[in-house]
Amino acid sequence: MDEKSPGERRHTKIRQEILDAARTIINEQGVDGLSMRTLAERVNYSPAALYNYFDSKEEIVEAIRAEGWALSAAMQEDLPRDLPLPELLYRQGLAYLKFAEAYPDYYLLMMSPSDNVPANMATFIGSPNFRELVDFVEAAVASGGIALPPGYTPLHVAFLMWFLVHGISMLKLTLMRDCQPEFDEISAQVLRGLVEAFVGG
Repeated sequence: MDEKSPGERRHTKIRQEILDAARTIINEQGVDGLSMRTLAERVNYSPAALYNYFDSKEEIVEAIRAEGWALSAAMQEDLPRDLPLPELLYRQGLAYLKFAEAYPDYYLLMMSPSDNVPANMATFIGSPNFRELVDFVEAAVASGGIALPPGYTPLHVAFLMWFLVHGISMLKLTLMRDCQPEFDEISAQVLRGLVEAFVGG
């Protein structure tokens, strides 16, 4: 049951309309094309009125990034957790790739530089999105599901998995965008090969 007042529901609705319009502008013109003035024109509000919903352009951009991370997490959560580990890892990788393909505007914004980048490696490793991957790998190693190559730690494996799916995603959205479905087939084979190298088929 929605316990929000009509005023609160209207505020939420307008806030989402502003975010949707901002995402469209970013998709069309990049982050540099977004300003409070251009956004106000798109949603037919005065620039001053936008400040009733967001304090700055930067806050809007971070809110859109947060939406993207939530969508990405939801796609991962939809996976059945009772799959054998090799299949689960493979499907997690595919879910990552499918998110980037389905929501390229979100994905590119989530991965683009901003003032909100980690200050150091420890900060990045401790961030919720990456920490979840590291925890997953650590648990798989502890249970014997993932065999570490000499000199590797669970952190190395987590980075390797992320390097692969992120690299595929960026290539798919940029240089290789006109090379489908051949690139999809190669990507799936490479992803499967990485999983089998660490887990076994």
